[in-house]
Amino acid sequence: MYPKLYVLSSGIQTIKKQKLLSTADKTQDIDIPVPYFLVDLGNDKVLIDTGISFESKSNIAQVQNKAETPKEALSKLGIDTNSITYIIQTHLHFDHAANTKQFAQAKVIVQLEELKAANFYDKNLEHGYVDEDIKNPNINWQPIVGMKNLFDGNIFILPTPGHTPGHQSVVVKLNNYGPVIIAGDVAPLKENIENNTAPGVASNSKDAYYSILSLKEFASFLKAKIWYGHDPEFFSKIKLAPQYYD
Repeated sequence: MYPKLYVLSSGIQTIKKQKLLSTADKTQDIDIPVPYFLVDLGNDKVLIDTGISFESKSNIAQVQNKAETPKEALSKLGIDTNSITYIIQTHLHFDHAANTKQFAQAKVIVQLEELKAANFYDKNLEHGYVDEDIKNPNINWQPIVGMKNLFDGNIFILPTPGHTPGHQSVVVKLNNYGPVIIAGDVAPLKENIENNTAPGVASNSKDAYYSILSLKEFASFLKAKIWYGHDPEFFSKIKLAPQYYD
């Protein structure tokens, strides 16, 4: 029965916790999972983010343990990379969009503000964008503005700016498990939601704060579960592919 939601892992990175939670100790390191997701809709197969690549470089975090590539992960599910019809990017930081360029056939849905930010950022400031991941002619960008209802209501896009200018979260409607909100980095940790605390890395901290409040209201309205972006404890309890949620 469709949709099916698979959780894939692209590795572990070490980062200062304060970058994920603005109130945390600036000296504290945390090892965090870097997930991405496959939604199998039958006729369409949709990736939500594409994770870190083996060559990912950024001044924000250090990649520690690298998992299999998307091609390897998908092949274990019997899915060829050419079968991926859409990619939805929560945002375009290096740990969410590094492998998008590998899917030339896919339409890549991203907020217009995020695409602009990733192409025209101040290289003198801390950022998570990598030019080789974004400025690639193989990528079939499909920019949108605002909310978007997709695939007969099975996927809904909710803008949640603040961590980046065009960050978006993704609602996936599942028949048995119930609706899931893939938060992305509006809420990388459970503590962001519990304490209404923005990530330390934020293009606009006020927007990030209000996006957390909006996400919680939306989740309450839908009776949806929030899946945090990088929470180690949360993902230690989540089923990984080839298991799935439906």
